Amino acid sequence: MAKETLTEVITVADSDTSKTTVAPKERSIVGWIAENGIFVFTALLIVVALVFVDGFASWVNITDVFHRAAPIGIVAVGMTFVVISGNYLDLSVVAQVATSAVILIAVSNSYGIPLAMLAALLAAAVFGVVNGVAVGYFKANAVIVTLATTYIGLGLLRLFSGGSIFFGPQDGLIREFGLGKLGAVPYSAVVLVLMTLVLAFILNRTNFGFLIRSFGVNESATRLGGTNTALVVIGAFFVTALAAMVAGWVLAAFSNTAVSAMSSGYDFRALAAIIVGGTSVFGGKGSVLRTLLGVIFVSVLTNILVLSGITFGYQQMALGVLIVAAVAIDALSRKAGKR
Repeated sequence: MAKETLTEVITVADSDTSKTTVAPKERSIVGWIAENGIFVFTALLIVVALVFVDGFASWVNITDVFHRAAPIGIVAVGMTFVVISGNYLDLSVVAQVATSAVILIAVSNSYGIPLAMLAALLAAAVFGVVNGVAVGYFKANAVIVTLATTYIGLGLLRLFSGGSIFFGPQDGLIREFGLGKLGAVPYSAVVLVLMTLVLAFILNRTNFGFLIRSFGVNESATRLGGTNTALVVIGAFFVTALAAMVAGWVLAAFSNTAVSAMSSGYDFRALAAIIVGGTSVFGGKGSVLRTLLGVIFVSVLTNILVLSGITFGYQQMALGVLIVAAVAIDALSRKAGKR
């Protein structure tokens, strides 16, 4: 099967959820919300926050929102590759982020930052390859595999670190990066934007990105086209692991500390941003830039709840409702598109 045939598969799949000229009204409304809702809802949420929420409009608060959202956002834009490929999610990002952060602080204290970064890269490669091989070659369930590597990774991390908290030097480069700004924008936010742009280019402008999408749309067609689909899956998990590594560095720089439990909940929060951003849990459809919008939406909503004095339990409930609503809209859009 030629490459053009795979392109036709993606085009047909996209057109099934985007046509409105001959579709029923229900399909038009649901499809429009699925395609454009994140833009409208994010804009409305920000406007409401600026007008009605005390303290939100201050520059200090706005920059802090992006500063705190950066590690989760970096994880989310990387995990978007796994979701689009149809493998749903990578739960092991929790272990990956913590491992990267601990390695950066602990190893750099004794051997310097370059060797620490190299060691973190090696750990990320191990996570990416193990997950990718298990899911891609052996066709294991991605949720079970990444849950297992989460426990293995965190177990090894706690074993070697002893559960200790590692502190970087107060006058070191890591601390300087964590507190530094490019003009008025924190370095962490700059890294988030750069990671988003790089991964968006890879997904939209490279053959690898094309294969990720085609695999998510139709695995059989991609395989019949002569593609080694196992390598595609490994590549998706490897991108996620690299993004989690960078997120770990940013998170470590944020507080100049690292501990094995520091990234708890990152899997759920990253998935929330991805799904709210419009990436389909069924694979084949999604966008790194939309994931960034999902990150902004979830971060702004969380900030609004915090400034309004809403407790953490209600914040978790709000994220859960968001995920259910986003998944329901995606499912209804696909169902309507098949009529």
